[in-house]
Amino acid sequence: MKNKNIIILGAGLCGLTLAYLLRNSNYQITVIEARNRLGGRILTKNTSGETPIDLGPAWLWNQNTNLLNLLKELEIPIHQQFATGNAYYQSMASQPPQLFQLPENQEPSYRMAGGTNSIIKKLSSVLSSIDLKLNEPVLNLEENVHQMDVRTSKSTYQADLVVSTIPPRLLVNNIEFTPDLPDSLVNIANNTHTWMADSIKFGLSYHKPFWKEKGLSGSCFSNVGSFTELYDHTNDNENRFALAGFMKPALTDLSSSQRKKMILSQLEDFLGKEALDFISYEEQCWAQEKFTRAQSHYLLSPHQNNGHSVYNHLYFNNKLIISGTETASQYAGYMEGAVRRAQSVFEFIVSSNS
Repeated sequence: MKNKNIIILGAGLCGLTLAYLLRNSNYQITVIEARNRLGGRILTKNTSGETPIDLGPAWLWNQNTNLLNLLKELEIPIHQQFATGNAYYQSMASQPPQLFQLPENQEPSYRMAGGTNSIIKKLSSVLSSIDLKLNEPVLNLEENVHQMDVRTSKSTYQADLVVSTIPPRLLVNNIEFTPDLPDSLVNIANNTHTWMADSIKFGLSYHKPFWKEKGLSGSCFSNVGSFTELYDHTNDNENRFALAGFMKPALTDLSSSQRKKMILSQLEDFLGKEALDFISYEEQCWAQEKFTRAQSHYLLSPHQNNGHSVYNHLYFNNKLIISGTETASQYAGYMEGAVRRAQSVFEFIVSSNS
């Protein structure tokens, strides 16, 4: 009896975690990724060779137990997010930023040593038995009697089971299904918020942590201007220094150079001219990333329909599972949700074939 073929769509955290869990099974595993890189919405840039700057997810917390256990298993250290000292907050454009003390008893957050991409690198390094296909968008999924045909921009593959980790909204808009998916699923998927799809992240690396030298935490919050949040992004060894944060989503239609100019102007208002003496500037506008944000796009509430019960069903006569962080029953839209959903799908596959 031949081994079952399982095709995983998407090489982000959920897809690679599922492949990692299945790596020693009797299944033949293929991971197909539309981008020319692994990681999906996990993106760490280090253009200058200085501080790794996370332009996707960055933080995890003590309650993220499944992710923490996976990091421990993969021997990836974490370090606590620096949040000591004063912070700035600007509520109105007519008033300058106001200084306040961050509460000392706030729940600690953590980051991965070397940046969040560390987990992607480590997962991929132990997947030698897994067939990874990059730069290969899926165009069509067709159900046949005994298998699924997966047609990409380069080839056609056959699978006994397809597991999609593509954001549901992207899945139903970018891929053609034969036969059509149920209207009830398509409707929910079109109204399922995609984590990071409305976000613009940025970061600047520096020769020294001038904000710490002034007794500042590096945290800045603003209701006006170009950025909404800013945090210290110093590396785990505390020898590479950076600030990173989120821009206003309304800046999506501007050019990168326009956004950069606005960010620098606001940083100077908050932190002084030293903020302009940076080594590198990095940004990622996820709303302009075609493998994150669906073309058919209208604003949804954060986490809207994440973890909806429609994603608990199997489709095409049990040949298609819709997975990914947005489909997780807990911590949907976060790294923890991606890991939990991968684990639940793995447990289902193993139990249903035992």
